[in-house]
Amino acid sequence: MRSRIIAKQILLGIAVVCMGASALCSASGTGQHTLVLGRVSDDPKAHYERLKPLLDYVVERMADVGIREGRVLMARDAQQMVSYLRQGKVDWMSETSGAALVFEERAKARIFLRSRRGGLFDYHSVFFARKDSQIAALSDLTGRTLALQQSMSTSAYLVPAAMLLDSHLALAIQASPLERPPADFVGYVFARSEGNLVTWVHKGLVDAAAFSNQDWDELQQNSPAVANDLMVFQSSGSFPRALELVRAGLDPKIEQRLRQILLAAHQDPAAQPALLAYSRTERFDEIDAATWAVLAEFRAGVRRVRAEIE
Repeated sequence: MRSRIIAKQILLGIAVVCMGASALCSASGTGQHTLVLGRVSDDPKAHYERLKPLLDYVVERMADVGIREGRVLMARDAQQMVSYLRQGKVDWMSETSGAALVFEERAKARIFLRSRRGGLFDYHSVFFARKDSQIAALSDLTGRTLALQQSMSTSAYLVPAAMLLDSHLALAIQASPLERPPADFVGYVFARSEGNLVTWVHKGLVDAAAFSNQDWDELQQNSPAVANDLMVFQSSGSFPRALELVRAGLDPKIEQRLRQILLAAHQDPAAQPALLAYSRTERFDEIDAATWAVLAEFRAGVRRVRAEIE
């Protein structure tokens, strides 16, 4: 008899624990307790310092959906980030338009907000060359060398490459800026940084380069003597400066709360230091119909670049 009573008490205790756990899950609305903010980075320390303040700000306001802590997870390259997103190891990230579309296609991530930086939601690409280069149009790049930044750059690779393909120009990658392309091709070489793009064109190592209009404006302000020797000979249409993404399968309650917090952050004085650290973000906004249309057109361009060049 005594053993039966003890057994019943144990079973009752287990039931109470299970009910408590069930109530906790119900109260939090999700079994997920950590929000992970991801970044593709070649400088994890610097990027951690930019990301962590906003992550902390967001996490402090997500207890009602069960989020109790935040974590930053760096990927060494896009391929590793795709893997993280597919496995559910990264919940949220910020990227340029071109990179965002790559993660959308390869990892089923979802674009859900845009951000304003430097006073702008949008920017565009510019092609530039020396004023004495006799380059006046994209067609003049045939048989010449163009410097681009790196393969995940929107303004300094994906957009310029798509524009060249749309102009029926064939591209050939080069091992160095000193290599010359075949006569019927536009040679391109990766310079890795905006500074190298400018220096290589200014010193005549390459014939032209491309990056964003914001980079061009900064060049004019910071190095007017160098900028005076250069000229913009072609510009692209505008596209979103930065986009926020969430992974496929993220709990809808977490996604919705994250959206609410980010959209309201610019109105909260407590959020200003975190926004400033987050690549000088001024505010987040919903993506309007015009922006979705731009992204749809750009998506086709990115797919063409990936299929015909890489």
